Amino acid sequence: MKTIVFATDFSRGSRKAAQTAAQTATKTGAKLILFHAYRFLMPYDSEMSMLALTSKDLEKHSLYMLKRLKARLIKKFSPALEIELMVKEGLVVDALTEVLDETNADLLVMGSVGDSPLGSRYFGSLATSMIHHANVPMLLVPPKAKFSAFQNTVLGLDFRYDIDATLLGKTINILRDLDAVVNLYTVADESEYAKASALKIRELMKNVPHTYTLVEGGDFPKAVLDFSRANHSDLIITFPRKHNLFERFFIETNTERLALNEEIPILTVV
Repeated sequence: MKTIVFATDFSRGSRKAAQTAAQTATKTGAKLILFHAYRFLMPYDSEMSMLALTSKDLEKHSLYMLKRLKARLIKKFSPALEIELMVKEGLVVDALTEVLDETNADLLVMGSVGDSPLGSRYFGSLATSMIHHANVPMLLVPPKAKFSAFQNTVLGLDFRYDIDATLLGKTINILRDLDAVVNLYTVADESEYAKASALKIRELMKNVPHTYTLVEGGDFPKAVLDFSRANHSDLIITFPRKHNLFERFFIETNTERLALNEEIPILTVV
């Protein structure tokens, strides 16, 4: 892992995510990029336009806030932590997607919600929206998450759908970087195919410390969350399934349901 991007709205709800991003960068030796997207709206009222902030004002303020965040993170973690600041004008999803491409990011970190009820829904919807747009693994950190290095993780696999071997390989690399133990939690129909698939996955993960649990059927997100809470896990890893626009509009995906939990970070691997 070489580059981590942390996207912030400067809310209190994003503080745990900022610390998690910095700690992960410190542990893996990655460069941390602090990013904020701002949007300039031209006032319709000519009198109000005299009082309105300009695009340049918004850019300067965004950089000022990022510099303050950088100073806090370096003080808390390490002067050796490499941090770069980036701001971009535009819609958050579009601007952030561009930054991920420009920086060749290996990981995106975001808080799962904002502060106010409105901010919670807005930034939360942005975070879950990025699940469908980000082309790199994404770490969603809820505000009530316990701040600690990831050590006890859960990889939720639903064998009722095909498992992408490429994503599994990425996950193994991430787990090695984090030096974490993983609990493989699989939901499947009781069949020889499921058992054979489990054996193959365990063989691929032979160099990663892990345990294995197989359950039959059930509500996948609820089962994974219940298992993670019972085992005091500090991270849930999942592979988001691809959905078309119609499905995303009307159906809350398994990953989105997992991301709504208030205490355990979710890592989506794409």
